[in-house]
Amino acid sequence: MIDGVVRTLRPELPFDRDGVIASAGNPVEEVVEELMAHPYFSAEPPKSTGRELFTPEYVAALVARCRELRDDCPDQDIVATATSLTSRSIAEAYRRFMPEPVEEVLVSGGGSKNLALMDMLSSAIAPITVRRFDEVYFDGEAKEAVAFALLAKLFIDGQPGNVPTATGSGGYRVLGKLTPR
Repeated sequence: MIDGVVRTLRPELPFDRDGVIASAGNPVEEVVEELMAHPYFSAEPPKSTGRELFTPEYVAALVARCRELRDDCPDQDIVATATSLTSRSIAEAYRRFMPEPVEEVLVSGGGSKNLALMDMLSSAIAPITVRRFDEVYFDGEAKEAVAFALLAKLFIDGQPGNVPTATGSGGYRVLGKLTPR
């Protein structure tokens, strides 16, 4: 969603590189509060979303609402608002849905390179430590390849590769299929 806001405001940019735009702004907190009221944010896991919820219309409404509440609202404030919404929604999900105490959160993907998002998330979930996955394990860009290698190893060993409480499945299952040439 942050990327969509950046592309809407500055079509020449694909995303907020290093969180520079958001870092130069101040979130419109009233908009963050209003958007946090969306039912998706309070829905219980497992859940996933992307562009089917955070549509161009959603982004346009966020931009319009920021400009409605702040005359001459700069792009930096609007990007900071989207970034704050992202960090607040993650922090709220941790508070509501994590069943056990967490001491450290490892972030990967594009968001881990957004310093404004990482700073906001660190503040929102303090005293929990927030670090980049790459700092602890391996290059996060290889994470999916490593996950599929692990699933293949589990399949070969006849071990389950799912977590029923995370996926909603009825039990543990061996995942995958071996298809000879």
